[in-house]
Amino acid sequence: MADEQPIKIEKLIDTGDRFRVHITGLEEPLVVSAVLVHQHRLKAGIVLTPPQLDQLQAEAELAECDRAVARMLGMREHTTGELRAKLRQRQFSREAIDRTVKQYTDRGLLDDAHVAVKLVRAALAKNPAGRAYLIALLRRKRIDRDLAMQTVDMVLGGRDETAMAVESLSKRWPSLRQLELERARTKAYHYLSRRGIGYDAARAAFEELYNRENEDSDH
Repeated sequence: MADEQPIKIEKLIDTGDRFRVHITGLEEPLVVSAVLVHQHRLKAGIVLTPPQLDQLQAEAELAECDRAVARMLGMREHTTGELRAKLRQRQFSREAIDRTVKQYTDRGLLDDAHVAVKLVRAALAKNPAGRAYLIALLRRKRIDRDLAMQTVDMVLGGRDETAMAVESLSKRWPSLRQLELERARTKAYHYLSRRGIGYDAARAAFEELYNRENEDSDH
């Protein structure tokens, strides 16, 4: 039986911020940071044992995963679920994803509860919506269902649903008021339903705006 080919570093290519390490037996070069090059004293010609190669690959992947997360969080806040999904798309291993996410969570740089509150408040400031709509919004951001429900209930607190319906429908009123009454009513109900507003609040909101419109026209 012929001896197995030794695992040898054939060459290192400096790409500016990282190194591409060409290793015997690997189809693609291993991308590593300058820190790893220094720590492992990597240079062309040295031979690695299989355990050394496994460790180097694991550390290189972890460093790349950290780099990806830092870049994504530098662009905007992400939920844990969003980050995990993007990292899986980039084909990082589950172990690398778990370790990196835990690191950022422990440092307070990943906080789903904080992001959830900001998302709900921003949504309400833009256009009031009901509980179901807001929970669905958070779920689309891959926030845990229990946390989504707790956050929405906390932020909504004792807000009056009819008052929210009036505020939301007011944004559509200039176009609705041009329509025949029943058509306007139907469109208003459908619109508020899509925003998670219940039927009773939607009806009360429509009647309030309709009556307000008629009172204004009488003066």
